[in-house]
Amino acid sequence: MRPTDGTLAQLPEEFSHSRSTTRTLVYSVLAVAALVALVLSLVNFEAIRDDAAEMTGRRAGLRGIIAPVVVIACAFFALLFALLAVRGSHVWRRVATGTVLSRREFRIDCTADVAAQWHSAFASGDPANYLPIGSHKKGETWVRIYLANDDRIAFVTVQHGTGSARRTWPLITLRDSAYVQLKRLGAADFGKPSSLGAKGTLDPFLRG
Repeated sequence: MRPTDGTLAQLPEEFSHSRSTTRTLVYSVLAVAALVALVLSLVNFEAIRDDAAEMTGRRAGLRGIIAPVVVIACAFFALLFALLAVRGSHVWRRVATGTVLSRREFRIDCTADVAAQWHSAFASGDPANYLPIGSHKKGETWVRIYLANDDRIAFVTVQHGTGSARRTWPLITLRDSAYVQLKRLGAADFGKPSSLGAKGTLDPFLRG
């Protein structure tokens, strides 16, 4: 699968993008299980429909749709897990340690100039500067956060545009307190102003 992060892709000596055997195996097993369930639901379609016909009370209105819904649901999950096994099983790793990076990403509808401001905010290492950050349904700017927890280090990339118009900024590396503060943020915390206040973490040693 072609990597979508242009910044990490430019640093093959530091990061590799490869298939995760564990994820591929898990998704493949789930896809096979869903496929088996699909076959069984098709073979037993009449039986499922007959059982649904015995439903009474408030559930009586569901009699005619139970069997089709079961088939559609099984087909949906079989396709979903198959796609994840093929396209969703790749991970980024640090070449130096082999540590798999966990990722969180935000899509922002903004100009390249604003994207540059986001880069500066995260480069400071101070949550007071980069929070809150939201994610939009559309937009050409991507902010991606990678945690290498075993190595106690975090990376942030900022990218704007696609194809030949794609623009990237230098990789941000966060260590020490900047890493800890970023790691402690839960999914909901990114949408809120920092509760820590300005900590003065603008420090050249926070960046690699």
